[in-house]
Amino acid sequence: MEKCPTRYLRREFTGIMYREMARVWKWNGGGQANPGLVDGIANYVCMKANLAPVGQSAKSRCGARWDQGGDVIARFLDYCDNLRKGFVADLNMKMKYSYSNNYFQHLLEKSVNQV
Repeated sequence: MEKCPTRYLRREFTGIMYREMARVWKWNGGGQANPGLVDGIANYVCMKANLAPVGQSAKSRCGARWDQGGDVIARFLDYCDNLRKGFVADLNMKMKYSYSNNYFQHLLEKSVNQV
C-alpha cells in the first residue's frame, strides 16, 4: 500500500478488502483445489466489482492455460460465467468438500480444456 499513489489509495484498499473477504467466504475443495483457482475466484470478485489492482497490466491478464495464475483464472472464470450465468457461484458450492476438474464438465458440459 505504501507504493500506491495517494489518489488510488482508497480504491486499492477497498479492492484488498474485497479480495480478502472473498478468500474468507469461498470454498477451497477441502484443500484439494489448485491454489491458483482459489486466488482466481477472489480476483474474479474484485474484477466484477471493478476493483482490480491499479498496477495490473494487460499482459498479466493473458495466459497460455486457464490455470496460469490468479489474474488469468479470473478472466477464465468470467468467460465461464458468461457461458452459464451463476457458474462461479455454483463452482464454489461444489468446492465445499472436494475439488475436481470434472466440475467444469458437470456445470458447462465441456471439460475444462475444451472450455
